[in-house]
Amino acid sequence: MLSLFPELLFLAPLSALVIRAAVAAMFALAAYSHVRGATMFIYVMATLEIIATLSLAFGYYAQAGALLAALIAGSWAILGRPARPYPLTTTLLLIVMSLSLIVTGPGAFAFDLPL
Repeated sequence: MLSLFPELLFLAPLSALVIRAAVAAMFALAAYSHVRGATMFIYVMATLEIIATLSLAFGYYAQAGALLAALIAGSWAILGRPARPYPLTTTLLLIVMSLSLIVTGPGAFAFDLPL
């Protein structure tokens, strides 16, 4: 494999961990902002966001949590402003990061067994 910095390739297993932590942090902040909402739909969204956050943060059923995160972020993109805590570009980036976790797996320091 041709690489500009081949001595850094030993850090490749940690890349999924960094993506997983970033998505979990974004969903934790979204859940916090939704808890202050008033409607029952927003509370349901916050509960699903907390489930996705815990799954991704601890790496337990991380691919299922990433699928849930992608579905939630997709609903943010479709529903618009009351449900979406971030701009559309950030929401689309969260969808891409979640889909990459579904394909590549949870990475290092996860409770999931590698397939």
